[in-house]
Amino acid sequence: MMMSSADIFISTAQKFLCCGNKKKRLPRSQCLDIAAQILAVDLGLKPALLYDSNAACAEQLQQYVTSLKEAGLLSTSLQIFSIDGNTLVVNSELMKSQLAELLQKKSFIIVDVCPLREQPNISGLECRTEDMVKDILEFLCKMDTHSVCVVGEELYGQWNLCTLFGILLGYPASYWFDQTQGFENCLNMTPLMVNKVWVCWQTSDKRHYSCIYSFSVPEMLWSDMYSHIEQWTEALKEKFGKQSVLTELSFLKETVILPYVTL
Repeated sequence: MMMSSADIFISTAQKFLCCGNKKKRLPRSQCLDIAAQILAVDLGLKPALLYDSNAACAEQLQQYVTSLKEAGLLSTSLQIFSIDGNTLVVNSELMKSQLAELLQKKSFIIVDVCPLREQPNISGLECRTEDMVKDILEFLCKMDTHSVCVVGEELYGQWNLCTLFGILLGYPASYWFDQTQGFENCLNMTPLMVNKVWVCWQTSDKRHYSCIYSFSVPEMLWSDMYSHIEQWTEALKEKFGKQSVLTELSFLKETVILPYVTL
């Protein structure tokens, strides 16, 4: 009996992504969620996935995506990108295209959340952000496609990683704070508009729903950022319509107030 594509995703995750107690396999639901996230990157719905499903290392992720590509389940040669202990699965061609477009259009929205501010504010850090995007784009163009690509501290030590990850993950806006002054921010007890994007992956026996985007913006800045986020939403809808693997695209918003916000 032939295995379904979902079964292959599950068995591949359980083979390569288990850590610690090797006898304890990843649960089926977790394997399916990882698969849906990987498919979203492969299909070009998002440029990268920040892998935090378990403690699997970058080399394990490399084995996982390579095996899926060899099995014919991925159309793109996804790359593994490691920065300061964080592992990303990257659609490098899409990423390079989006970063180049950001530089061309200078369409950065950076929200300054330094703790000394009374409230968050749209930042004027375009030049600093542009330099960082140029650096990461240059690095991506030089990456070895057959191995894990590790960014050295000589590069990432100059970057604001909070801002960088927002850009790499394809969010329409990113946070910034002065990390030379610490890692606090002014978002505590500030109403935040949390935006989530959900999709459905129809496996052979059930529908599996997965959140492929989750980002927040301060509610007080929502009207200033609305048109930009709407453009991002329409672009995502257009990409979604060009594929048929994932279905039921939906956008959810809710306002939350948290006593402490970690970025």
